[in-house]
Amino acid sequence: MKSKMIKMNLGIAVGLCTVLSACDSTTELNLNTVGDTMAYEQTSLEATAGQKVKLTFKNNGTQPAMQHDFILVKAGTDAEVSTAGLTAGAAKDYIPDSPNILAHTKLLKPGESDTITFTAPAAGDYPYICTFPGHYPLMKGVLHVK
Repeated sequence: MKSKMIKMNLGIAVGLCTVLSACDSTTELNLNTVGDTMAYEQTSLEATAGQKVKLTFKNNGTQPAMQHDFILVKAGTDAEVSTAGLTAGAAKDYIPDSPNILAHTKLLKPGESDTITFTAPAAGDYPYICTFPGHYPLMKGVLHVK
């Protein structure tokens, strides 16, 4: 009986270590824009719920009007956040103060990049958008969290 308990406790300990190690790992994601267009190169990204995500966003544009950001939002709030970005204006880099924003980069000029770290939210699909004026209708993607 004692050896069964020891084996069971050892199994639980190994399983717990495996789960905790998975939570401590970091997913590294790269997101780029497509030249001088209003498009993300990757419109689908993946992460695991509760895991740290390190996202590097690169603006590959060359024209001054090709300023872009990455704004990760709660499902169903992308249009609202985009509109709020317009209201926030240039003074706030078109990034509104909103409880619907889960993570964001700074507004990037052509050739710039930004790296952010955030914890992936609960399982589900989360839109990411660009809030620079006129870009939202074309610059969209989805972070699939498992």
